[in-house]
Amino acid sequence: MPAIRLDAYRRQFQDRLLNQLRSRYGDWDFAARENDFGVLARKERAQVALSLESLYADSAKPGVSVPDEISRFVAATGPRLSSAEQHPGQSGPAPDPGALVWCVRAERSIRGYSRFAELATRELPGGLLAFVAEALPGDAMRGVSRDDAQAGGLSEANLCQHADHNTALRLTHWSSELAAARAQRTWLFTDDILFSSSLLLVPAFLDQLGQLGQGRAAVAVPDRAMVVAGVGEAAAPETMVPLVRRLYRLASFPLSPVLLATDGRSLELHPAERQAASRRTGWRRLFGTAEG
Repeated sequence: MPAIRLDAYRRQFQDRLLNQLRSRYGDWDFAARENDFGVLARKERAQVALSLESLYADSAKPGVSVPDEISRFVAATGPRLSSAEQHPGQSGPAPDPGALVWCVRAERSIRGYSRFAELATRELPGGLLAFVAEALPGDAMRGVSRDDAQAGGLSEANLCQHADHNTALRLTHWSSELAAARAQRTWLFTDDILFSSSLLLVPAFLDQLGQLGQGRAAVAVPDRAMVVAGVGEAAAPETMVPLVRRLYRLASFPLSPVLLATDGRSLELHPAERQAASRRTGWRRLFGTAEG
């Protein structure tokens, strides 16, 4: 894979981190990752991958002290290096906290995964399931098991905390899109080919939809790379359901045709979907085909 081209600001930021890491941990070898905005640390058979995207985003916030953020990051790297030395035989670097995000997929497909029981998961309505994944270079990702996390000195609670934080940082375009077209009432969010559907786990996104719709908003993830949202009258099932079903049929990476509802605080199966499921169950009972 060819090396990526970083802009001047990211390159300078990366060089600054490399200098501080080398100064503090002199017995480790640190190098820029060729296909990612990050650093790879090596010492004999031990490896640690350090993504810089979340740190860079945090450091760019108004009022934040960049030197303080970098110092905290460098200090927090120490336990990860120590843990990697204690597990030198693992096949690759331990999970990078800065690259952990929520990944949303259909629950039935994830439960068929051989390592499903080892994943940190969060249930969502409509037959969806979120699990903690590590974003990798080149539009790739991998599920992170509890054993992987432990090898990196992380608990399951740590995994979820990092995933919450990084998912919100990774998916930010929704804010400007809503602000630029507040009268639009229906939106498609497609800024991340792997994780757009993880917007369902960003509280600020749901809260803003709830405010725009005055407590009446509908969302769906017909494609893993897409979230469709409607507020107010545009959230009505007669408007949203045909749209979601069509997008699901046309999806490159189909995820779910199910409509969800939010008041800005919680996410639930849309009442129209519950009514449709009840009617289907009634017909199965009428013809004697319902499960006992």
